[in-house]
Amino acid sequence: MDTRTRYIIIVIFSALIVAFQSVAVEGALNTIELSIFLVAALPTLLGGLILIGIVSGPTTHLAKGLRLRGWVYMILLCLLIALGVFLWFDSIGRIGAGKEALIGGGSSEVLFVVILSAFFLGERLSRWEFLGIVLILAGVIIVLINTNSLSLTIGIGEAEAIVSSFLLAMGVIMVTKLLRIHALTPLSALELFISGMMIMILGIAFNLISWPSLFGWLVLVGLAFFPMAGLLTYNAGLPKIGASITSVLFALCGIFTICAQLIVLLFIPDAELILPQNVYLAVFGGLVAFVGVYMLKLNPSAKAATRDTE
Repeated sequence: MDTRTRYIIIVIFSALIVAFQSVAVEGALNTIELSIFLVAALPTLLGGLILIGIVSGPTTHLAKGLRLRGWVYMILLCLLIALGVFLWFDSIGRIGAGKEALIGGGSSEVLFVVILSAFFLGERLSRWEFLGIVLILAGVIIVLINTNSLSLTIGIGEAEAIVSSFLLAMGVIMVTKLLRIHALTPLSALELFISGMMIMILGIAFNLISWPSLFGWLVLVGLAFFPMAGLLTYNAGLPKIGASITSVLFALCGIFTICAQLIVLLFIPDAELILPQNVYLAVFGGLVAFVGVYMLKLNPSAKAATRDTE
C-alpha cells in the first residue's frame, strides 16, 4: 500500500470516529440520561489532557510563548469552541446525531468557513466555490424538508446545529491565523482542555450538572477517546495528502453518522437514537451537500496554496 492510500484510509477512519462519537453522545444523553454539561465538558477536557501528555514539551512552549495578547485571543477562541461544542451536543439530543451531522459539520460548517474566509482572510470566491455554496444550501434544505407537509422544519435542534456550525467555523478562522506561528497539535491540545474546562466551570457555577453513577463516569471517561483519536487521525493526513483532500474526505462524517446509527440499532434495537424522518431523503441531502463541499475544494488558488504549505 502506497503512502497516499494509507493516509486517505486514516482520514476516512477519522470521519468514522467522529460519526461514532456523535452516536455515542446521543446514547449518553438519551439512553443513559447523562448531563449535557458533563457530556460536553469532561470528554473534551480529558481529550485535551491526553494530547497535552503526548506533546507536553511543545504544549508548554506554546503556553509560555502566547503572552497576554495571545492568551486573550486563545480564550476568545476557546469560548467559541466551548459554546459550539455545547450546542452541537445539545442539538444531537434534540434531533439525533444523523440529522445534526448532515446539517452541521457535513455541510453548513464548510459553507460558513468559506464565507468567513472571504471576509477575514481576504479569500475571493471562485465560480466553483459559489456552485459549492448553492449545493450545500440545497443539501441542507433537503435534510430539513418535512415529507408529510412538504415544508421546512426548523426547530430548536436544527437552529442549534446551524449556530454551532457558525461558531465552530469562526473557531476555524481563528485557528488558521494561530497556525501561522504555532504548531497544530499543541494548539489543539490547549483548545480541547480550555474549552472543556469552560463548560465544566459554567455547569458547576450555575448548578446545572447532575452527577452520574459509577457507570455514567465510566461512560464519560470512555467518550474521551473520541476527541483525542479523531483529532490525531485527522491531523495525520494534513501533511501527507493536503488539507483540501483531508477536509473533503472528512465531510463524509455526515453520511457515516447515519450509518453508525443504523448499525447500533441493528444490534441494540431499544437504543434511543433519533433517525431523520426520512433516512433516504436525508442521505440524499447529505450527498448533495458533500458534492458542494467537493466543489468548494476545486478552487485552483486554494489548491496552489495547499501545495505551497505541504
